[in-house]
Amino acid sequence: MIKTPYINPFSTDAKEIVSKLGQVENLDKRNDSLMAIVNHTRGQNLSDPHTLPETLKDLALARFEWSLFRKSSEAQEKKYEYLFNQEIYEYDVVSFYLLCQAVAIKYGPNSHETKLVLDCEEDIISQRLELLKSESTDFQSSFLRKALNQMIDTNNIYWTELKEVIELGKLDLNELLLSDGKVIIEYEDFIAEYGHLIYNRDPRTMYEVTAGVELKSKLLLSLIRLYTKQYIETVYEMSKRMVEPNQILLDLADNIKEVQQKAQSLKYASAGSSNYIDDEPVKYEIEAFPPCVRKCMDGIKSGGRNDAIVLFLTPFISYSRLCPGIFSKQEQMMKISDIDPSLEITHNEIIPMIYDAANSCSPPLFKDQPQEKININAKLGFGMHTELKLDHEGETQWYTPMSCEKIKLHMPNLCTPNIDCKKIGNPLTFYNRKRRIMKKDNSTQQVKKDGD
Repeated sequence: MIKTPYINPFSTDAKEIVSKLGQVENLDKRNDSLMAIVNHTRGQNLSDPHTLPETLKDLALARFEWSLFRKSSEAQEKKYEYLFNQEIYEYDVVSFYLLCQAVAIKYGPNSHETKLVLDCEEDIISQRLELLKSESTDFQSSFLRKALNQMIDTNNIYWTELKEVIELGKLDLNELLLSDGKVIIEYEDFIAEYGHLIYNRDPRTMYEVTAGVELKSKLLLSLIRLYTKQYIETVYEMSKRMVEPNQILLDLADNIKEVQQKAQSLKYASAGSSNYIDDEPVKYEIEAFPPCVRKCMDGIKSGGRNDAIVLFLTPFISYSRLCPGIFSKQEQMMKISDIDPSLEITHNEIIPMIYDAANSCSPPLFKDQPQEKININAKLGFGMHTELKLDHEGETQWYTPMSCEKIKLHMPNLCTPNIDCKKIGNPLTFYNRKRRIMKKDNSTQQVKKDGD
């Protein structure tokens, strides 16, 4: 039978497990019981025993690795099959808290590393909830009810009490079934509120369609993410009063950084054959910008300011600085923090350049349409928010630059092609080609100069 801590690390049982097994001196010691569970997990790849966790610290790092590497191959997935063996739940809970403490102490609650740990926990619990679907609907509903009631009262919760959950962007207010502000989660409450309105239909089916297991799963996932975030914040504040953090946690934090860097290298390794593809941030070369970008940066003096700045310029300015070679990669579903973890480049260079162009418009774009700052954040992948924060990243997609064809169709006033635009399909392609030509010309001039 599935244990609640396997899904909810903030349950009462989970906290008791941490008290029993979470002694610091045991975190980096060989654990034969853990190893036995790993080795006897059905489908587990045992070909490389050195990669299997022997300690709770190893298990914590393995959770993080799985989340970052899980899309690489089927063989990679089998490498971490033990994470989805229900028998591991006790050690899994301890390793979860160990992971949270490591990033809290070393990197802080607003770091990229913390966001990756939040994503990691969400990924793992999501996968486990998928496995739960093999059980009957009644079992799922009952199990989720128990897990949720360790965090909220599912028979008496109002949407205003879930504001922090909704602000995470994982659960929309429109997805909640409300009655006078009360969130209808359980079947008996659904029947009490709406049973008299249901005719010639199965009430249970209606409940599952409007709320049911799907809502409970989403709500549980969001609550776990919120509680994890709050726990990391608490540990961070407590760490300020520490004389010296535990070395095991500091070592784990360093390991996390190494895994993150390795995953980034693998994920964004170039798939193309060009020798002029940038896989990392590069300095702007304004002289290589295409005519349409230069025109937009000078300010749009007629209609179409919104589309020009938000839809056209924002993606170009961000990708040309952070990842000009995006179109030559296998993986194009990128996030800005994968390249600019602290968002320092984004805040200090990308946003100012976009805002300068917006202020150059006539009239200045934000003077009469300040909401476009929110839309700019959305196009950068940070959701519909007034501030650009890591917490919001992933709520929307980081848009790639528009093609020349779309620019001609939707913003013809921007398209004033020159001779270098020939056979170019995207402004970013123009930029990369122009930079390559400029580099070649500079090298030729340097050779001539040296020859003289």
